[in-house]
Amino acid sequence: MREFRRHIWAVAFFALITGSVAPAQIFTSSSVSTEATTPVQHGSSIIELDDGSLLVSWYAGRSEAGRDSRILLRRSTTGGANWEPTQTVVVPGECATESWFSNKSVGNTVLFQDTENVVWLFYAAVQFGGWSGAHIDYKTSRDRGRTWSESHRLTDKLGDLPRSKPIALGSDDIFLPLSHSALRKYCGAMRLEVSDGKIAKKVLSPIAGKEYSHPTFVALDSNRVLALLRARRRDGKVQGAFFDVSNNTWSKPQVTNLLNPNSAIDAVRFDGGQILLAYNDNARYRNPLSIAISDDGINFRKLRDIENEPGQEFFYPSLIRARDGTFYLTYTWHYCSIIKCIHFDAKWLGLNLVSDQ
Repeated sequence: MREFRRHIWAVAFFALITGSVAPAQIFTSSSVSTEATTPVQHGSSIIELDDGSLLVSWYAGRSEAGRDSRILLRRSTTGGANWEPTQTVVVPGECATESWFSNKSVGNTVLFQDTENVVWLFYAAVQFGGWSGAHIDYKTSRDRGRTWSESHRLTDKLGDLPRSKPIALGSDDIFLPLSHSALRKYCGAMRLEVSDGKIAKKVLSPIAGKEYSHPTFVALDSNRVLALLRARRRDGKVQGAFFDVSNNTWSKPQVTNLLNPNSAIDAVRFDGGQILLAYNDNARYRNPLSIAISDDGINFRKLRDIENEPGQEFFYPSLIRARDGTFYLTYTWHYCSIIKCIHFDAKWLGLNLVSDQ
């Protein structure tokens, strides 16, 4: 018996040092908005900063687009395991420096850190009525979100809304997804030329068609960007369009094989150029919240569900891939009661890592 045990231990030790024992999957979950006391917690965004810490923003209030709505921020230096105290970044009734009017309400938040390490916070700023009376405002931070500038106005049209994270087209070129929800509905991007936390130039690049909203962007190469689009009605499907950077033009949207119940989506690039998409795998309801993968941005294969509790809704995902190759996802949980954050790896998704060469 002793000889047998010694043999087993020897085999296990050899497997360990040779790397033939597969590492455990990564999956952890935390609630980001536990310090907030209002009924609605919604419209989150997550980024990994240059120092490796996580930053999450969202808006909170008694109701969606309520007058008491404010934008909150929380940081984690331990991969989402522990969150620092909640910080209020935009207060109710705040006014952009370029505006005569205070905001009635605020909504969807979007975080981005540029190549000069300036952190940008874009958000919906409602002046009149509901979301069709919103502009996009923004603030900047030069100390990783500890302190923030005054509010500035990005767009002048009523009905402009941000939703998903921007991508960088160059060292001073931010490509921000947006939707327009007033009389003439469309979606697309605002291309921003930035320097030292200031916007030198902005160019709107709309995507043809009123049936889509809330695009999410993935850079396929130096000259091509994929936009995946939310349907504006239930029983719709996710659409895909391609942006030619050098010509500043969009292709005509193409239908994908993924259902969409008029709910937001988010995507990131995976190894080898594949695209991971967080979405609701249902034609009518925001449940389940799922992850799918695609080689071309049009044809997807579902990997697994993130949440699928009956009778609940899970929506508005914000998905990033960290420098260590793992993923973080924030989303609205249980009818806007909590902002949840999960941390997972490719093995948990059932994928094998491939070198991205």
